[in-house]
Amino acid sequence: MIRSFFSFLLIFFVGFISNLSFASLPDEHNILIEVNETNESSYLNQAVQISVLKILGNHEIFVKNKDFFNSIQSRDYITEFSSFDKEDKTFSKIIVDARSLRNFLVRNSFNISIEAPTNHVAWIFCDYDLNSLKTYKKTKLKCDQTKKNLKKVSSERNANVFFPFFDSEDLVSFRSSDDELSTVYLSNRYKADSFFYCKLSFSKEECYLPENISNGRSLNFSKTFDSYSALNKIIDGVLDDRILEINSKFPEAFSIRIKNILSFEDYKKVLRELDKIIIFSDIKIHSLSSNELNLRTLLIGDFNQIQKLFNNFSSFSLETVNKKSVTLIYN
Repeated sequence: MIRSFFSFLLIFFVGFISNLSFASLPDEHNILIEVNETNESSYLNQAVQISVLKILGNHEIFVKNKDFFNSIQSRDYITEFSSFDKEDKTFSKIIVDARSLRNFLVRNSFNISIEAPTNHVAWIFCDYDLNSLKTYKKTKLKCDQTKKNLKKVSSERNANVFFPFFDSEDLVSFRSSDDELSTVYLSNRYKADSFFYCKLSFSKEECYLPENISNGRSLNFSKTFDSYSALNKIIDGVLDDRILEINSKFPEAFSIRIKNILSFEDYKKVLRELDKIIIFSDIKIHSLSSNELNLRTLLIGDFNQIQKLFNNFSSFSLETVNKKSVTLIYN
């Protein structure tokens, strides 16, 4: 009876596992785009490009491969879109098949972000010219537009950006040299993954990044950026250790052993969880026992990242891992 039961399981589960399994990542992206005369013929492609950047988690890689990404047929990855008007503006809500698009990028050996949300502080100092009302208004308009643009960038990259007001508690240490800023230490009153500082005037836009993007308050004044580049740089920096390295062109044989499976429902739940793992491809059942499941797969990522992946999986406890196999305990 037990042998018949597991024979049934084997037949059932071979059809249950997909060809390419992904981590616990969104199956779709909901993109909202304002449609106007400049993008009325390209906004669907624009939505796919936003989705690509979310998946990559790296703006620099996105820009370097822009021609390749522009060659993607948007109709292949858009599942639904609709338009609506609001405050005399037209918007389109576009649903992108993120899972299929991610699959495509993995097959082309692009590294993949875990798409974790990030939080950033943008210290925007608006240097107003109080001697000219006209210049003052133009500077204020520039500052307001800059913040609006940064909000747009952050929303497209699954990030939050905050604009605190400066006061004496924020500028903890300030030194000047030849009338130029040399060192500024910003307070840590605002908890975030990173920050940057911009000084805006009517004629200039100078932004600076921290010495250490993910850990530190000291600004590096040796290089200036515009606000758009500054925000993308710090998002890239924070996401750098949240990128899963993909090597789909040279996969390696890998074994998965899962313990503590006590029922048929456990088997089904385990395979649903495995379907969320991004760096396993072509999973196949190798053997079944009364409380263990052994699988064979192809590893298309770095085995060192397996521990990082399973730290976020409440269904499994990691027992052992090496270059050839991983042993998990089902909770």
